[in-house]
Amino acid sequence: MNNKQSFLTRLFSHNITLLVLAFLLSFTAWFFISASSETDTNVTISDIPVTIELPEAALEDGLKVFDGDNVKASVEVSGNRVTVGSLTASDIQVVANQTSSMISPGSYTLSLSAKKAGLKTNYNIVSSVSPSTVTVFVDKESEQVYDIQNKLTVKLDDNNHYANTTLSQSKVTLTGPETMVSQIDSVAVEDTLTGKEADKTVQEKLYYYDADGEKLDLPLVVADIDTVEVTISVLPINTVTLGVDVSNAPSDYPSIGISPSTIKIAGTQETLDKIEKNIVKIGTLDFSKLKNKNNTLKYTISVPTGCKVISGETSANVSIDLSSYEMTTVTGKISSKIDTSVYSTEFATNNVELTVYGPSDVVDDISASDVTVIADFTGMLDDLKSGNAVSLSVPLKVTLGSDYSTCWVYGAYTTNVNVTKK
Repeated sequence: MNNKQSFLTRLFSHNITLLVLAFLLSFTAWFFISASSETDTNVTISDIPVTIELPEAALEDGLKVFDGDNVKASVEVSGNRVTVGSLTASDIQVVANQTSSMISPGSYTLSLSAKKAGLKTNYNIVSSVSPSTVTVFVDKESEQVYDIQNKLTVKLDDNNHYANTTLSQSKVTLTGPETMVSQIDSVAVEDTLTGKEADKTVQEKLYYYDADGEKLDLPLVVADIDTVEVTISVLPINTVTLGVDVSNAPSDYPSIGISPSTIKIAGTQETLDKIEKNIVKIGTLDFSKLKNKNNTLKYTISVPTGCKVISGETSANVSIDLSSYEMTTVTGKISSKIDTSVYSTEFATNNVELTVYGPSDVVDDISASDVTVIADFTGMLDDLKSGNAVSLSVPLKVTLGSDYSTCWVYGAYTTNVNVTKK
């Protein structure tokens, strides 16, 4: 054993022996590499992006590719193992042909071809491109903002409560091919949900609808948001009476009719409890705008903040029959409550003709002495400086004497006045 070890030790201690051994190993490695390199092999190169070039005329017209430009292709190549093994998708270019025809909006099917694009050329492309064609959609880009409509339905087992739905966002911006975006008439969330007597939040998808209310499937249209957060609030229901305030009214007048007289609303219990006498006022009935006839006026129903009309009404008709009253005209003398030590005034006229309605046995007795007409300069002279003059259209306040409280003055009156601050 010691003799063998001595022999090997002496053998590998000589430099010539080591050189010969290294040469033999290198020759063997070269032989196997050369043998394998000279044998062609096939490799599939995948994930090659497709190049689609629009003609100049299409670009000048604002056209762009909306579909097909994200397609990835593959081809089979042949060559020595070392070369083809080092190829990547960037070494090959796949291009769409017949693009010169894409000069107007529409869908186009184009054939694909491949060519060498890198510095490596000692290989062959041995197969056609897969896929062999690509379908693209070409159009101008359009951007539109839409209100998000709420078409959600919430089912509750409790008839004494209402489930109100609130959207986290009220608008959505849609971008895509002009011919597709133009088909969209509205955007909404639509679903049937269930609720309980507690608040909860869900995510709801946005849907597109045409003018006929049909859902549209437009995959090339992109929204800045795809869903909205919906908060479901379960609120108590209350039936309230509708009412109106009155202004410029006589001391006695016929009953006012409101149709519908009641509505159902939902809101927080705290808000419902604050509705005085359970009456919701929808506006003011101004007698200065009413003639001696059977009057019917339409009012938009407005409910307290945080409440919602759930019985479906959006407006109400307010009616009052004043056809039994008579009309007269009376001339009133204009006066003013203005500090004459500070201002000098010049009225275009000192009198104004007024229209008055009232009971027939009262209204005919009204005379000028029963009417007070005052020019109201409130807030109109605050910025007037000494020595300056101004021409104003001044509103007139008209009041009737106490003996004519059952009458009312019809119309709004003004007069022109020149005012100079002394």
